Amino acid sequence: MKNPPPAVARVAAIAAATVLLSLSTQPAHAQSLSDAFNQGAAMGRTGNAAARTQINPTTAQGTVPGYTTSPPQASYFGSAGLGSQAGAATSACAAAGNGATTGAQACNAVNFSQTNPTRRPTFSIAPNDPLLTRARTITADPQSIAGNIAGTYSGCSVQTTTTPDRFETALCHQYRTTETLTCDKVLIVTPVLTPGCSDGEFLTRVTADPCPACIDYLAFDFSCAVDSYRMHAFTLNKGSGEVYMDLGSQNVPGALNTQIPKTPGPSRIEGFYCYQTFYSQSCSGANCSIGAWFANPCQGTSFEGVSTFAMPTRVSFTNTWDNQCSALEARAR
Repeated sequence: MKNPPPAVARVAAIAAATVLLSLSTQPAHAQSLSDAFNQGAAMGRTGNAAARTQINPTTAQGTVPGYTTSPPQASYFGSAGLGSQAGAATSACAAAGNGATTGAQACNAVNFSQTNPTRRPTFSIAPNDPLLTRARTITADPQSIAGNIAGTYSGCSVQTTTTPDRFETALCHQYRTTETLTCDKVLIVTPVLTPGCSDGEFLTRVTADPCPACIDYLAFDFSCAVDSYRMHAFTLNKGSGEVYMDLGSQNVPGALNTQIPKTPGPSRIEGFYCYQTFYSQSCSGANCSIGAWFANPCQGTSFEGVSTFAMPTRVSFTNTWDNQCSALEARAR
């Protein structure tokens, strides 16, 4: 709800003053304070109704000098700031000076607000000034100055109430219930397969038939040795499958996942014998291929064969305990 314009506020003040004057004309009677208060309140409520009917634009326009329903200051409402408007009003009133007319009263107030601080007398109040010392006396013992309130108002009475000390005993119990719980400690055995072979374990055989018209054909057996391979070269009888001629054995480098280029194996060039053997290895993980060559430098011939095999694996075990009782063991501590 918007506040009424200043002129309307003056009308309300005039009406209130009229009520006060009417109250002052009433005869005074000696009576109790409560009766006087009640009569004054009743008279005030009666005057309120009469004064309220006088607060309206028509009465204000005919009574208050300079009243208008659209004052220029109404544009100030809702402004983000009033600095520029206040500065303009101060400059205009400083140029106009003070006046006795009704219209000049606003400038009188503005000029007073600007010049009064320089005219106001300065003074200081010391700590022992009577204004302070007497005020402290009053606040320390108001009854010595204003009298006993209980004797003035019948509705008040002095009472002293004593409340005895109260003691309370509180008990609490903390205990743990008995529970029967079970848990397990599980041994987990995990097999681990490791590619590799033991000494003497057969790996693969590579064959080649360099002479289809001959009675035998070439064979190369590879087996595991300590940190190497054992290469055995010989020929087999095509009819019986028995060893026809043993060409010898030799330990050659070789291991899992190892790449070995063409490397010489058992060879013999003397008298009746004239041959050379070679081998190679290529592995991808545990899968390996071994190539074997047989050459007869006396005749200028050479033959080769290849065999692929999976490296044997060794089984080992790892043991892990799954302790499902750790939480219960911690509670039991």
